[in-house]
Amino acid sequence: MAPSRRLELAKALANELKERQGRNLVAVGVYGSVARGEERAHSDVDVLVVVRRPRAAIHHVVRDGVLLTILQQTPEQARAEVLGARPDLNAALGGWRSLKPLYDPSGLLRALMKRAKHPTAAQFREAARRALIETYEDLGKVRNAVAAEDEEEAREMAIWYSGAAAGALLDLHSHVLRTGRRAFVAIRQYGAVGEAIRRLRHETLSLEETRRLAEASWADLLALARRQRVRLPTFAGARGSL
Repeated sequence: MAPSRRLELAKALANELKERQGRNLVAVGVYGSVARGEERAHSDVDVLVVVRRPRAAIHHVVRDGVLLTILQQTPEQARAEVLGARPDLNAALGGWRSLKPLYDPSGLLRALMKRAKHPTAAQFREAARRALIETYEDLGKVRNAVAAEDEEEAREMAIWYSGAAAGALLDLHSHVLRTGRRAFVAIRQYGAVGEAIRRLRHETLSLEETRRLAEASWADLLALARRQRVRLPTFAGARGSL
């Protein structure tokens, strides 16, 4: 299927929604690889549907063998995603920057796309704070698995930890991802801590090396957060840095 065909499927869906939803429909846009013109042979189509009264938040339809993933939001939820400080702010803003409006009579999508290009430092500090709390939760799982000498669990928990830690690192650097597929490539530019997180994600490590990299990367994340005056709760002590 030609790449442009996926965009045509999204446009056809937008037209159907205009007929079915009527005044309930506020806007429709496509984001991700299709919006960027970078879709591949098996890419799905990410469609944002903004409605006044939502039904299912996320659902899927298949057209001509292509999966369309539909994210449904209210105008308030869309604004909160751009103006707020969710832990994955780095990825959320990237999605908004790539958005291609298909139906936007009120200009809501265009306004939020413009705002997504100019996040504030305060947004990223709060996003980093939330991401670090999630990272701390996953660090506890790594610690428990290592203490139990359970190599399989430690491997899986290291993957969990690395996902949260990568998000926190990107937020601490106000780094907006162009695509979420490249997060673990992007973090390598941030030195030893980025490389440690990448290794926890992709390599099979000994229990001792898993413990060392998790504890050291956590210590470095905390140090970076403190330098940026991110307000953090009191965590159980970090154990060394990279």
